[in-house]
Amino acid sequence: MGSKLYNGFQKLGKVLMAPVLLLPISGILVGLGSALSNANLMELVPFLASEPMVIFSTLIKAAGNVVNNHISVLFAICVAYGYARAEKATAALSGFLGYMTMNTIMGQLLTLLGVIDPENLLTGQSSILGVVTLDTGVFGGIAVGLIVSWLHNRYYKIQLPPVLGIFNGTRFIPAITIIVASLLGCVLSVVWPPVQNALSMMSTFIDSTGVFGAFIYGLSERLLLPFGLHHFIYLPFFFTSLGGTLTVDGQTVEGAVNIYNAILNTPGMMYDIDISKYVMNGKVLFAMFGLTGAALAIWRSSMPKNRKKTASLMIAAVIPAAFMGITEPLEYSFLFVAPVLFVIHAFLCGLAYVLTYLVQFNVPGPSAFGGPFLSWIFNGIMNADKGSNWFWLIPLGIAYFGLYYVLFRIFIKKFDFKTPGREDDADDASGDAASAGASQTNELIPQIVEAVGGAANIKSVDACFTRLRLKLNDVGLVKEDSYFKESLGASAIVHVGDGVQIVYGNKASVYKSEMREYLGME
Repeated sequence: MGSKLYNGFQKLGKVLMAPVLLLPISGILVGLGSALSNANLMELVPFLASEPMVIFSTLIKAAGNVVNNHISVLFAICVAYGYARAEKATAALSGFLGYMTMNTIMGQLLTLLGVIDPENLLTGQSSILGVVTLDTGVFGGIAVGLIVSWLHNRYYKIQLPPVLGIFNGTRFIPAITIIVASLLGCVLSVVWPPVQNALSMMSTFIDSTGVFGAFIYGLSERLLLPFGLHHFIYLPFFFTSLGGTLTVDGQTVEGAVNIYNAILNTPGMMYDIDISKYVMNGKVLFAMFGLTGAALAIWRSSMPKNRKKTASLMIAAVIPAAFMGITEPLEYSFLFVAPVLFVIHAFLCGLAYVLTYLVQFNVPGPSAFGGPFLSWIFNGIMNADKGSNWFWLIPLGIAYFGLYYVLFRIFIKKFDFKTPGREDDADDASGDAASAGASQTNELIPQIVEAVGGAANIKSVDACFTRLRLKLNDVGLVKEDSYFKESLGASAIVHVGDGVQIVYGNKASVYKSEMREYLGME
């Protein structure tokens, strides 16, 4: 039971990543557009006030806001698509149809009952794709996606009586979706307002925790990372009232990501540290500087003969951490060989959120898979007049670099942790020889397949942002963990129930596609 529940959460977390991974590009576009239309910057660079540049900045902000303003419907589509076993296009279409039906029925019913006045919307009410309704946020999108995927998997092969034959198979899914989503809209019209009140009360309490809340957020998000459950820490803060509520231009905005995007779109409006503490602030510090210090310590602690190989590994891990926020390849280089270092790292992550909170360092951006460096440039330096206090990153960064370096160096030496470059000679030799033959993707995929017991042992192939996820018939056929790291270039391998998750960083999705093609899967 516990394993099934855990696998279910892991699956949901992976599915939810699809819309979340759109946030970095939307954040960059909105941040750049906001910076280029900044009044102070226009005074310094008059060219920015020219009509072509004003049009350009307006358009790129609008492009970025396509994702930000419609994130809930994207969740509905992606969850329906992600859970569908086959005919995924029909599931995605039905996800959109179900979401719009639910909102339309809620809006119509509550308008008829006099609860909603389209001309005077209250908190918790909004216009979604032109439909005035209750704002269920991402919860509504996820709920619709889950319901649609269940209906789809159950009925996409249905055979109806001849008189209803037009609705056979996949054509039945949109039809049943409209009916079920209508019922869901009626139910949520009654159920959702109390839920909104409960979320509002929780938001008020969390907001009152101040610096302590920032620490718990940063600590727990990192500690849950190895289990793939960290999505359930940041997602509620990103898109629901748990991440804060703010009135922007007369509109009530909920969720840290939604709020900072609204602030970026509103000239003269200042960042709010109680909102931005749940986004990029702390990650900029530990991803750009802390983990770089850890990488240097790992390199310095490696055997002299392995320095060159270790340097290549660490540089390849530091760059995506600092520029794209993808920290897993570096973290997994020490997580399994030195768990105590990961615990120390998690506490330092929590401390990073505390320090940035105390000095009012505001560099908003999606901390899931956003770019720390780009957020610092676009949302920090280029939007300094919004109260980013971007300069604090320099002294704090230097201190964090040194702190990570010293702690990692001491612990690696004292406890002789086998971090990269400190492995036994035999392991190193085999790793060098094997990795040379597995350098190309088309050569690597067959080796991975063989390492997990062959093609006949693989039930399904999937991937999240950093992990190649394989479900297997017999996990006992999987080779030793060290083989994947030393011979197949993996950062780590995680055993989960009836499968394995092989950590390959941002190459995971490419390997998934290559392996599906190699195995002849859909």
